[in-house]
Amino acid sequence: MRLQLGTFPVQDIKFGTRTQWRDGLLEIDEAGILDAVKADPRIASAELRLAKPGDSLRITRIHDVVEPRIKVAGSGSVYPGICGRSSVTVGSGRTHRLQGMGVVSVGEIDSGRPGARADYSFLDMMEPGAAATPYGSLQNLCVIAKPEMSLTREEQAYTLENAALVVADQIAATTLGLEPPEIEEFSNAVVDPSLPRVVYICAFNSPQHFAASLTAYGTAIYGFTRQTPPWVLHPNELLDGAICARNSWMLVNNPSVLNLYRGHGSEVNFVGCIAIRTRWSSQSDKDVTSLQAAKMASMLNADGAIVTWDAAGNDFLEVIRTVQACENLGIKTVFITPEEHPDIDGPPVLEPLPEARAIVSAGVGLERRWIDDPVPAPEQVIGPSELIDDANTFEGVVSAFDPLPSPRWVDHYGFGRKTGFDY
Repeated sequence: MRLQLGTFPVQDIKFGTRTQWRDGLLEIDEAGILDAVKADPRIASAELRLAKPGDSLRITRIHDVVEPRIKVAGSGSVYPGICGRSSVTVGSGRTHRLQGMGVVSVGEIDSGRPGARADYSFLDMMEPGAAATPYGSLQNLCVIAKPEMSLTREEQAYTLENAALVVADQIAATTLGLEPPEIEEFSNAVVDPSLPRVVYICAFNSPQHFAASLTAYGTAIYGFTRQTPPWVLHPNELLDGAICARNSWMLVNNPSVLNLYRGHGSEVNFVGCIAIRTRWSSQSDKDVTSLQAAKMASMLNADGAIVTWDAAGNDFLEVIRTVQACENLGIKTVFITPEEHPDIDGPPVLEPLPEARAIVSAGVGLERRWIDDPVPAPEQVIGPSELIDDANTFEGVVSAFDPLPSPRWVDHYGFGRKTGFDY
């Protein structure tokens, strides 16, 4: 597969009379975009808001962040399979992207719990909180949508996701017929036999385990959120959004994938990707998944593997056992993982197997506070203005307009800005 990625930088966004990109400025026809969103009868109401770096603004109840991308040449559609989109294999031809911006899906669904999801997973556009996530430095277009409450929870979730995709498609279409300022080509067809062969193994939580549904909303592989055996994917498929939803922007900008690719032919031979599902019900299911993933890596003649994951707790077992299985087959493995916070009196790594010889810490995990002091109160809030104080018991209410502990954002792929070495 050969994929050209054409980049159109976005330095500013404004509302105007038409939707167009020109010299780094994205102009948005607000009425036209909203008409496209509201064409979905499942949408009860919708509005657009801009959120720019440095704004005294806080975004709550974020559903997903999507980078606008569009296929210009080649088969399929970007972010395939999700929300009824074509599931034709992607990863070839040319794709255009608008770099430096995100379409932020904001909305409430009937979660069966009181109030907004309130584990302080909000986004501040002002410092110091903005530096806690990659999204704080983006030019963000927020789609605040309300789905019809008569829908099931899953239908409400997919309605919000579809609204973001509709907006992203409309924006990305502005690049059709334009020559991108930058084009980068991705292909791993040519290998250097003197270099080590490396695979990327990425693990994704499936909501099927706790939702008892084959279509529960969550990270999707070609639209599948369910438990499935491991997948072998071409790296280009990841760049075209074959894995998306929940953290779509991060997944197509995954630095682990991009750095492996940019080292292809000079440092390593990047021979492929293996995607596995986590949160299987029994240990035997978990072991089968891990052993099959390692077998696939061996069949790709991999000398080494980079392993990442996107969840916590239960899901760790498939991941660490995959590291173990790869090492037992002679595949040198590097495990990239966030750590548990020392305040919870648990180990930094839940199951420290001796085969996990090379671990890259992406920082402290779910209980992490990026900075010690509260982040300041914003002048504006996009999304619910009340947050539940205790994310475990869903008790107590705090205002999103108040100073709050810094956002709980976990780095799974290497976006972090802090570096340390331990020998």
